Amino acid sequence: MKILIVEDEIIAASYLKQIVTKEGYQVVGVVGTGEGAVELAKSKKPDLILMDIMLKDHVSGVDAAVRINYLNPKIMIAFLTAYTESSMIETAKEANTVGYFLKPYNKEEIIANLHILASKETVKREECAERVNLYGYYSYHMKHQQLFFHDKEIQLTYKELSLIEYLCKNSHHVLSFEAIIKHLWEEETPNQTLRSLIYRIRQKTHPEFIISVNKRGYRISMPS
Repeated sequence: MKILIVEDEIIAASYLKQIVTKEGYQVVGVVGTGEGAVELAKSKKPDLILMDIMLKDHVSGVDAAVRINYLNPKIMIAFLTAYTESSMIETAKEANTVGYFLKPYNKEEIIANLHILASKETVKREECAERVNLYGYYSYHMKHQQLFFHDKEIQLTYKELSLIEYLCKNSHHVLSFEAIIKHLWEEETPNQTLRSLIYRIRQKTHPEFIISVNKRGYRISMPS
C-alpha cells in the first residue's frame, strides 16, 4: 500500500513516516500544505492519504481531500486531527473518508488501522483485477459472471454471459463464427442462432457493445 502523509508539523510527520515505513508500507511523499497534497495525489497516485485537517496554507485538509476525491475517488483518505467538532466531521464526509487518527497519536491505534485499511485495499485490488472495463461504462466481472452498467447489474441469460466472457477473454482478437459457436454449443449450430444471441445482448446493452468485423467474426467493444 502506497501512502502519502500530509502533516505540517515536521516532528509529527517524521513520527508517522517512521511508523508507516516500519510496518512495511511505502511512503510516496510527505507534504505540509493542501495544494501540495493535491499535486502529489495527482502525480504519485497513493492508495491512502493520511491528511491533517488543519494546515498552514489557504487550503485546509478537508478542502484538499474533497478536491482529491473528485479527481480520483479510488484514493482512501484518513484524517489526522485533534478536532472532533461535529461540523468538521460532517464536512469531512464529503471526501469519502475512511477513518480518523486523533492527536496525540497512538502508535498501536495507527498500526491497527493501517492494517485494516491495507486489507480493504487488497480486496479492492482483487475486485478490480477480476473486472474488465468495457465500452460505455460497462464492465464484466469474470469471477462472478456479471455484467454491470456503472454499478448496476444487467440481467442476462447464461448463454449471453458466456458469450460476453469469451469475448472478454479474447478482447484483442476477432473471434470467428466457428470459434464462438464451438465454444458456446460444442456442436454444429446455424450462424443465425449466434446472430440472434448477439442481437439480444445488443438490445440489453448498446448497439456497439459487440462489434461485427468485416464478416470475419466479432469482438467486444473496449474503452476508447
